[in-house]
Formats: sequence, structure tokens, C-alpha cells
Amino acid sequence: MRGSQKSHMSRILLIDDDVWLTQSVGEALKAAGYVADGAQSAKAAESMLSASPYELIILDWEMPGIAGIDFLVEIRQRGIDTPVLMLTGRDSIDDKTSGLDRGADDYLTKPFNSKELLSRVRALLRRPHKVESAELVINDIVLDQLSRRVFRNSVEIKLTKQEFLLLEFLMRHKNQVFNSEALVERAWSSLSESSPDTVRAHMANLRRKLEIDGAECPIRTLHKQGYMFVSDS
Repeated sequence: MRGSQKSHMSRILLIDDDVWLTQSVGEALKAAGYVADGAQSAKAAESMLSASPYELIILDWEMPGIAGIDFLVEIRQRGIDTPVLMLTGRDSIDDKTSGLDRGADDYLTKPFNSKELLSRVRALLRRPHKVESAELVINDIVLDQLSRRVFRNSVEIKLTKQEFLLLEFLMRHKNQVFNSEALVERAWSSLSESSPDTVRAHMANLRRKLEIDGAECPIRTLHKQGYMFVSDS
């Protein structure tokens, strides 16, 4: 790898239909130095998990639609082994055992203190686990998902967190067109404010940064359609 790797910000997906809890826990995670994305349903979480890898999932047991415990079983059956911390109001030993037997790595009963939550998060992230393909490589661009660094022709490109997330999403869905609304829904931290105008501003900065040494930017803007990472491979 290029030079010494700095410690990266672990990326966590928080799935809970309680908007207040999602916001408060998300703020606590971000204050502790993590990248936190929020989803209010299993369906929303599904698209986020398909878009990019996470190092930890915090999952509410009971949600409308697909319950968290059923969603856990589904992702385990698909081979997703990301550590999962279950949140629930159930406090019986039988419920806890059931959750662990069905694939949870840890269990936290509501209400809980943010210090205890962060302690559980740190413990789970210390456990060794598999991370899908550490690097995305397309043409002359290398995106390292562990160190959250980007290189073009071996030259590092400094990106903001949101620029990195946009590039990562477009590279994972190369040659597909996404408009601003789709990028807000699928490639934006749901815990931060966003709008089509904000997406356009971030995309303009990202495209400019990728045009190093006169190289053409692989992200194309298609009039009235959206954005696409172009690759022949």
C-alpha cells in the first residue's frame, strides 16, 4: 500500500424507524469520530448496504414492514457477516438468546446510555472481520475503502467525506446514470442536510479534483439526466 496507512473512520449503518433515536445516536457516533448513516426501514437499509460496505450495523429489533430480527436473518443468509448490534426494548433472557442465535453479535436494551452504546461499538469494531474488497480500482483511479483515500495515477487526491461517498457510490455503479435526487437517497449521509443544489456543488468540486494533470474526469454530467462514472472495463 502507498505509504503508511492512517487510522480510518469506521463507517456504521444505523437502522431504526425512530427518527429521534436515529438522529441522537447518529450525532453521538459522529462526535466519537465515526461515519454514521441512518436508515428508517429495512428497505432503505438494503439499498445502502448494496451501495457500499459498512464495518458495523446497529439494528432495531422491531420496525414496521420487515422487522429488524428478520432483516438480520436475511443478510446473514446472503453471507453478509458485518457485526450487528441489536437495539430492543425486550429484556428477557429468551429474547436476547434468540437474537444472538439468529446472527446478532451484541445486544443493547432500550433505554440506554450513549457511553454504553459507544463502548459496545468500540468492542465490536475491535473484533477482526472481513471487509469486502478493500480497494476499488477502475482505470487509473484507486479508491481505498479502509483508509478512505483516493489516488489517480498514484497521486493522492484529497476529498471531503461526502465527495468520497459520492465517488465510491458512482465507481461501484459504473456506467449507470443517477440524478441528484437518486444520489441524495443512495449516496448521501441521511444524517446531514442535502438538496439537489448541494449535490451539484459537491459534484462540481469532485470533478474538478479528479482532473489532475489535465486528465479527463471519468464522471460525466449528462444533460437533464444526471451523473455517470464512465469505464470501458
